[in-house]
Amino acid sequence: MNRQERRRMGIKRKDPMISIKRSDIERMKEEAAEKGCKMAFNLMLALPSMVIHDKFGELMKKDGRVERFVNLCMEQYRCYEEGYVGLEELAKLLKDEAGVEIKWGD
Repeated sequence: MNRQERRRMGIKRKDPMISIKRSDIERMKEEAAEKGCKMAFNLMLALPSMVIHDKFGELMKKDGRVERFVNLCMEQYRCYEEGYVGLEELAKLLKDEAGVEIKWGD
């Protein structure tokens, strides 16, 4: 795009060219992935918390039930983050002990 076309379109300046090292790109990818994972986990924690709050009040004492649920989920998540348990192991435990089968990607 030449200068005349940029003026016609109302563009005052060219977009600057930026050089980025490959290591910076990898770091940005890791940060974005970590942020996305945390956001997804918070969303997946918020949804069941609301279900418990709205629908299953008769199953637990009302006072503090959502906070207890969130704290228990966070405790499990910390165990996962620190490498004490993996997703496959959790799925096997749920199937063996609770009869709940988690299907990955189906």
